[in-house]
Amino acid sequence: MKSDNLIIVRAGKDSLHTKWLENTDGEPVDFDVLVAAHHKDAMKNDSGHVKYIFIPGTKVHGWDIVLSEHHDFISTYQRIALIDDDIDSDAGTLNRCFAFGRDHGLSIWQPSLTHDSYATYGACLQNERFLLRHVNHVEMMCPFFEASVLREISPLFSLGFESGIDLVWCSIARDLGGRCAIIDACTVTHTKPVGGQKQLNGFIGKNYEDDIFEILRLFDMKWPSWVAETAIDRADNTIHTGISLRLSPTRLLLTFHLAPKGTRLLRLKALLDHIRHQLFRQPYYGKSTLEKISRVGKRPPKAISTLTHTAHTI
Repeated sequence: MKSDNLIIVRAGKDSLHTKWLENTDGEPVDFDVLVAAHHKDAMKNDSGHVKYIFIPGTKVHGWDIVLSEHHDFISTYQRIALIDDDIDSDAGTLNRCFAFGRDHGLSIWQPSLTHDSYATYGACLQNERFLLRHVNHVEMMCPFFEASVLREISPLFSLGFESGIDLVWCSIARDLGGRCAIIDACTVTHTKPVGGQKQLNGFIGKNYEDDIFEILRLFDMKWPSWVAETAIDRADNTIHTGISLRLSPTRLLLTFHLAPKGTRLLRLKALLDHIRHQLFRQPYYGKSTLEKISRVGKRPPKAISTLTHTAHTI
């Protein structure tokens, strides 16, 4: 091992992370993988670019343990990705995604999703017109972080939430003077239905929305609808906010039939929401989130309710 780039995966017995080291397009693998296994069947011996540790429990809580108890190891890397184990990708794609973040000075970024992926948001699907889109939201499924930004947002992982922290971290990155993006030039496939591992992720007896509303209250934020501020097209031209950028999602309507069977109506709704948000909404960011994370990060998870404000509606 030793690259400037690290992927951390919370791996179960059916994890796809071994595929991430394949198909390098003739180039060396430019990242290491830390497998934080939550199932013993995912444990193997360390080899080459891969190191294994066993951390049972839920996904985000496991990330918190990794970031705190293995800080010295992680701090030797310049860019870190937290990728779900049901993401299908290869080494060439992941190499390029790390390189895009480095070359474009990004704080938080993610690859776009193929159109046959399971997806919640239309905005995360690949728009082939662009190389990348600068956006106000990056999803929890496969975020990439510049190392110093991950250190700043790391208290989010210790608050006890298993959902919703991704609605806050781009606002913190902006307070730090950074930019976030979706990389349309790099695509991965999400192979399982969203929310398919609720028990693993701590959602028995409650909904995903419970954590979402709580963290939005905590940071006094409204829902940050996913909106692109600017984009870089395939000819390397920067597209600023205007009618061209606002109408750019409409081309995705031609792809909704590629969604996994049984999800096409949901995909159509997600795409229509994406078009509506890009047309009529401005990118939203929470205010003073860097100051707020410095306060809430000092409090134990069960004490955070004392800091909450009136909830905003979506």
